[in-house]
Amino acid sequence: MAFTAIVFVIAVIPGPNALLVLFTALSDKKSMAIANIAGVALGFIFHAFISALGLSLIIAQSALAFTLLKWLGVLYLLWLGYTHIKSARNLTALSLPEKRNQSSFKDSFLKGLLTNMLNPKIVLFYLSIFPQFVRQDSAISDSLILGVTQALVVSTWFCMIIIMAQAIRALLTNVRYAKILHYVSGSVFIAFGAKLASSKI
Repeated sequence: MAFTAIVFVIAVIPGPNALLVLFTALSDKKSMAIANIAGVALGFIFHAFISALGLSLIIAQSALAFTLLKWLGVLYLLWLGYTHIKSARNLTALSLPEKRNQSSFKDSFLKGLLTNMLNPKIVLFYLSIFPQFVRQDSAISDSLILGVTQALVVSTWFCMIIIMAQAIRALLTNVRYAKILHYVSGSVFIAFGAKLASSKI
């Protein structure tokens, strides 16, 4: 219960994962936002597994490995920001969500997975939190249980975000509001990238 409370508090704090799900829910099919969530959830389970194997410790202790992961995350967030701003500039009435080809489930899933996997702060989260909840004689199984727990908690919260997003989705039938959404989302992704680039972990 303590771990669940911790990950819930972290989940409700806006971050790249939440922004990705929110933007997809507003601009694409609901199923594509769910695909984002599935990718994010798998990312948590994978993080938990490599943490149990000690790879997270190696990454955190190796300046080169951690810096590489950090800058891959920065570049990916900047790329997401760029693509959203580019979409805003090219947006017309014919390219609104209801009138354009939707993203594929696979693409949306990979976006969620990469957004989670390329966040080095999750590595540090697991290193700082997991030891309090993992037994040495069952590190892998306990870590996977915690990873699945976090995936379920975060997925539940993100599903609530999708439900709330549907209430204002109608605004996207207006090109002006749709462009604003793209610009804001792109700018926030870039801001997250800049914050990650300037962080000293």
